Amino acid sequence: MLKHAKLVILAILILIVAYYFDIARVGTTAYYLAGVFFGKEVRAEELLEKYKNGEVKILIVPGHDKKNYGAQYRGVTEASLNAELGNYLFDSLRNNGKFSVFITNNSSGERNDWILDYVKSQNTAIAAFKEKVKTIFKNAVKIGAVTKETKVFHNPAADNISQILYGINKWANDNGMDIVLHIHFNDYPGRTYDMPGKYKGFAIYVPDNQFPNGKASMEIAGFIKNELEKIVKESNFPGEKDVLIEDQQLIAVGSNASREGVSLLIEYGYIYESKLLNKDLRPFVLRELAEATHRGLANFFKKY
Repeated sequence: MLKHAKLVILAILILIVAYYFDIARVGTTAYYLAGVFFGKEVRAEELLEKYKNGEVKILIVPGHDKKNYGAQYRGVTEASLNAELGNYLFDSLRNNGKFSVFITNNSSGERNDWILDYVKSQNTAIAAFKEKVKTIFKNAVKIGAVTKETKVFHNPAADNISQILYGINKWANDNGMDIVLHIHFNDYPGRTYDMPGKYKGFAIYVPDNQFPNGKASMEIAGFIKNELEKIVKESNFPGEKDVLIEDQQLIAVGSNASREGVSLLIEYGYIYESKLLNKDLRPFVLRELAEATHRGLANFFKKY
């Protein structure tokens, strides 16, 4: 409590100084204020140094599991697609030699024992972590250090799923994960059951640029987008027209600034798209998407 009070006082002092010296742009001031609350900015240059030394840690999180399987269409579940693509990506990145790679789900779609054991054993600590970041974010919004925004509406995660996702964020922070990639396939409310919908294409969600990991996440997402758009179309859902979408709500990318490293959630397409329904073609499609993601990451590091 004392620490939070000190942060609020410091933030107010920064606002007063900014006003006194006539800092022109509130956005610039707010950016530094956000740093007071949320901590150190994630910088691309630091990731490069780690890459040169083979020290970049990547966590792959295939969304959902067999029990909570997400979207589904004609017997194909999102959890199964996420797991298959995620494990292709895991194998591809592991062969790179420059990355240490971890994955939360096995190829069947179940969460691996290590993450389930962590969430169970750290249940109280995760709950405290969740409340802590929520309180910090609320205080940051209250004094104007951060502007609360909603660009795309998301259904709130159930309590048990929220606990797992915050647990993944906490584990990633505690274990120094530089990049976390959440793997998903999309759907939308109101689609007629057992009928294909009207939207297609991929989109990538990243943390809001007011968060310390926002800029680096957006930069890496841009390189992955450049590779994905060579093989699949960009989303035609109006809310995803920008393709690279900043988000404050998704726990996966660090809602309430709960992630200390780069985080992306990639929606690789809509679950009813024809290329995903053909069981003979599907493995080739998913492997190609995984390889495109790997190339995007590699291109980011080659740029430097």
